Amino acid sequence: MRLPRTSRPPCAPLAELRLGMGDYVAGGACSLPFLDLDGARHRRPLVFGEVTDDLSGYPDLAAEMFSGRQNDPSEWAVMWKEIGADGVWIDLKGDDTGLVEGIASRTRLPIAVTADDDILADLSRLETGTMILVPRGDAYDGPVGGHAVAIRGRTADEIADRCSEAEASGIERIVIDVNSSPVGAGLPESMSLAKKIRRRALSGEEALRHPTMGNVTGCWKRGFEDARAASMWEAEAALAAMMSGTDILVVRGPGAADMARVYGEELADL
Repeated sequence: MRLPRTSRPPCAPLAELRLGMGDYVAGGACSLPFLDLDGARHRRPLVFGEVTDDLSGYPDLAAEMFSGRQNDPSEWAVMWKEIGADGVWIDLKGDDTGLVEGIASRTRLPIAVTADDDILADLSRLETGTMILVPRGDAYDGPVGGHAVAIRGRTADEIADRCSEAEASGIERIVIDVNSSPVGAGLPESMSLAKKIRRRALSGEEALRHPTMGNVTGCWKRGFEDARAASMWEAEAALAAMMSGTDILVVRGPGAADMARVYGEELADL
């Protein structure tokens, strides 16, 4: 049953970000997550599947779920599209920017890329639709081009300051990375940060009115012996992230991606 509509002071919608070829949209909330308040979007979070060009250190349990296609990052990305993911997160360890361009062309999905700063600078010049450039460190201050840049911080105040600095430098497309990958005590802290950002943004804090992104692939670091158990744990973390107001979820397992998408659609339709 939907919550009744309520009378409340006007609330400006949060910023929307069009990704890929412009046909995927993140953000734009007018309320706390999944509440039927005035102007609620009923929009589920976007789900991005992880791809990497270097499998060293990547869990064997997760790799086996991709039937050998994990050995070719481009084919791996296509499999994510077949699974129904909304986008592809590329953990680029090497310097092959052509790989990113090829994946964007083949899948026509939104792309987020985490890489070293010099590689992000090269990627910023690609005209492949709107990507999200994700630094490995705390911040990236290189060229952005027409793409979005991910900004993170330890507190909402720190993130607000960095967003304001980015906007002052001319960056118009921003994604706030709430860094939800830690397990144990780290996950509740990240979810608390996501909630605080959403509440402050809805209260009119311009610097925080950007879409948020959370990466739950860190759940696999717990050393599961069974892929199903790992996927269930990851799906639970993804659900916690979306209930906290995260607009983009990054997952590692196909099962978690499917459950996150289904849960998101059901919650958005309540």
